[in-house]
Amino acid sequence: MKTLILLLALNSALLAAEPIRLRTDFAKPEGTWAMPALALGQGGLQGDPMIEPHIKELRQLRPRTIRLFLSEYYRIYPDHDRYDWTRLDRELQSVRATGARPTLSLAMKPPVLYPKVDHFLVHPNNYDEWERLCEALARHCREAGFEVAAWEVCNEPDIGEDGGTPHFFRNAADYNQLYTRTVTGLLRGDPQAQVGGPAVASANSFLVEGLIGHCATNQVPLHFLSWHLYSDSPEAHAANIAKQRARLAKFPQLQNVKLFISEWNMDLFRPNLAPGFQPCFVLETMRRYAEAGLDMAAYYHIRDCFVDPADFDWMSPGGRRFMAHWWNTMPQYSALFDHHGRVRPAYYAFRFLGQLEGPRYVVEGEQGAIRAIAGEGDGYKHVLVWRYGGDGPDEIEARLETAGVQGRNCRVVQLDAAAPVNNIRVIHFGPAKDLGKVPLKLKPWDVRWIEVE
Repeated sequence: MKTLILLLALNSALLAAEPIRLRTDFAKPEGTWAMPALALGQGGLQGDPMIEPHIKELRQLRPRTIRLFLSEYYRIYPDHDRYDWTRLDRELQSVRATGARPTLSLAMKPPVLYPKVDHFLVHPNNYDEWERLCEALARHCREAGFEVAAWEVCNEPDIGEDGGTPHFFRNAADYNQLYTRTVTGLLRGDPQAQVGGPAVASANSFLVEGLIGHCATNQVPLHFLSWHLYSDSPEAHAANIAKQRARLAKFPQLQNVKLFISEWNMDLFRPNLAPGFQPCFVLETMRRYAEAGLDMAAYYHIRDCFVDPADFDWMSPGGRRFMAHWWNTMPQYSALFDHHGRVRPAYYAFRFLGQLEGPRYVVEGEQGAIRAIAGEGDGYKHVLVWRYGGDGPDEIEARLETAGVQGRNCRVVQLDAAAPVNNIRVIHFGPAKDLGKVPLKLKPWDVRWIEVE
């Protein structure tokens, strides 16, 4: 019996040592990459510039849109029938400088319309004036050429101040009323505006079906449905897409509503601290979004920032304490840049994905945790190979064979998430025809980018 066990173990070891053979033919494109429109988000943390320090770096990622919280620290409505766009314009100009269009999540509560600080107080004291504010805001953004991609009514209105914004709805009717009056004003200011919500923290919030039914029944515009998720499970992220599509399918008049995950990332309360997990998670989740047909996905967020509680006088004392403790004291893992502006490895995952703007090519031979996608951009061919998972042997070898690139050179780039600097480095350069001889030795959460000139 012991001999048999040893033979089986030896046989398993030999099988495990056999390289995984990946193959792609760059002479045979199959459609184009249906990646969701790449979006990024910036948290509602301060009225000081958050995007401007990273314009050049963000431009390299080619985001379609950058989502901002339009929170009260922008002070756009200091008094009745008075508007001040100074702070907001500065941030929107930075967004446009990255090449992206802004998405605005409306999370403001001007004191003249909300004189009491209470996140359960969700209705302004004068809805006609609120509509005029929304109209003026949309008109200003249109005339200033900011080309707002989407207007989202509220942010995480199912959890209130715990979501960093000041609305907490206890029933769908109240949200639907604010939504209707808000989009009425927005569409007066910009008839081409794309409006939606409810930007809930939970995809299963009662506000989702409430808004869907309200808009379908009362012919209220709903151009996109949005929600959030922070989970280490790419499967869970993709599963919510099917759920929301099924809810919309009950109403044929909503068949053109787009799906927008306006905040997503790994679990922020129990993060996987393996250095390579987050960039690998980005690739795996974005691939699943593409396969599920998601329209837009906004990774949250760009830059960690320290908050000044004085900027949050529109929150309760408890809300201000929570914001200060979460952002100033707790370790942060979500952003592409840390509090001090240093790049995190997840940035490079989006940099790699930003290359896939042309044809899609099938990669054959995927096995288990070894995943791969191939595409084209800027005249170069690209293959991304990653090992999604921490189980199994310490190292799995893969080989990539290519066709249709005769006479070209290629380079293999390693994403080394654990390196303190130089997270990406070239580990091979040579003729593309010899690429199949180059071992891609992948440890758990490893990523390789192959570029063919």
